[in-house]
Amino acid sequence: MEYYNFFCIDIVGSSVDVDSQLENIKELLQVINDFLVNFEKKLQISFTGDGVIIWFKEDSLLPLQLALKIHEKFPPCSEEQNFGLKIGIARNKAIEIESAKSILGIPVWGNGPTFARRLCDLGDDSHILLDSNVYEFFTKNYEKETGESFGFKIANNRFFQDLGDFFVKHKKPVHVFNYCNTKQDGKLFTFGNIAIPKDKRGLIDRVDINSKLVIPFDIFLESEALSLKKKIDLGKEIVLLNESTTNLYHALFEDASQYDSTNLLLPSKFQEYQSKTSYLNLHANLIRRTKIKDFQSVRIMILDKTLIEKDWQNSKTRNLCADFFKWHKEWGVTLLEIDPSTALELVRKLEDSIPTFYIKSTEMGLWKEKYVLQSENFGINEYSKSIKTNRIWLSDSNTTYYKNCELFFQELLSSDELWEILYEDREGIDFVKWNNTYWKPQLLRYS
Repeated sequence: MEYYNFFCIDIVGSSVDVDSQLENIKELLQVINDFLVNFEKKLQISFTGDGVIIWFKEDSLLPLQLALKIHEKFPPCSEEQNFGLKIGIARNKAIEIESAKSILGIPVWGNGPTFARRLCDLGDDSHILLDSNVYEFFTKNYEKETGESFGFKIANNRFFQDLGDFFVKHKKPVHVFNYCNTKQDGKLFTFGNIAIPKDKRGLIDRVDINSKLVIPFDIFLESEALSLKKKIDLGKEIVLLNESTTNLYHALFEDASQYDSTNLLLPSKFQEYQSKTSYLNLHANLIRRTKIKDFQSVRIMILDKTLIEKDWQNSKTRNLCADFFKWHKEWGVTLLEIDPSTALELVRKLEDSIPTFYIKSTEMGLWKEKYVLQSENFGINEYSKSIKTNRIWLSDSNTTYYKNCELFFQELLSSDELWEILYEDREGIDFVKWNNTYWKPQLLRYS
């Protein structure tokens, strides 16, 4: 068996409205055929009904070039585009099967085409996801090569986000890289989707457990602790469901001295979600337990002011909003607001000044000198609008990942565009420029 590159593309929502997508599929196939017309003997293309899978018989940069060509033709988030695309690229061993050549499809057997399909399944609209094999192949062999059709180094490491392990079919872990760019500069155009793929199987990501956490596990995870500790000591990968994750938070952050966070949810949605979990209680207990009298905690709402105001003015959400604002006021969590476009500018500023900088999401929680938690689309299911838990990440505070999050948070706190959200019962909310004064908790009691 030999290593080959495989490319899979799906049209998002093609099975929902087949008739309206017919022209889109035809146009997509034409773009693919036109781009690959001179390489027919070096690859094989198979139509899957709602997309395409391609077997590249020779090593080259073509799979990445094709992904860019498709995103150049069908720009992500374009107002004119009425359909979505997602791409998976994988590299693995495969073998050609002679007896399968007469059957429609790719006549090969192996993990390569399977992983390409799984990456496609994992992705959301506009994602270009790669496995670690093909990422290493592209960056090792072509990082300094300028794509003739594009005018920039398309395999430059800056375009790849290391997303870690995801669990695909049969809970098999695949190390995933996200290929994307959010900045236009000369010939460089935007492509991909910078967001983290949503967890489609209801599982929390694998959590890397540091050996130093054995003691907190023993103390706080009770009956689960011994079982988990044994698995951790054996180096096994742990998949945690929601109840276990709640206990894990208590173990990791029991003695944390400071917690700061950003939030992309409306106050009412955030409060609705928090009321069904222990996360908010954890934050309150954390503050109540601290012995630091000048404790400073901040939550930054990355939301347009008018959305927050409308959430408060709406009679259906007003009570939840009031509970949200009261909680922050009582527990001394300084509540601030910044416009999403300003936050994005800060991300791009850091990307330009620090080559290794990237963050998985602008929504995050930072425990001072402890571990970091981040969530994507926290508590929201965009299809049913119901409340649900989405993806969770935990990482050591000494890692580059934590430090990047901390850098971004410090940029937010240093911004001149931060507004303090003031709230009074019956009077409502107001926004004033923040003067770097932190709120004092009304309910804090020292033993």
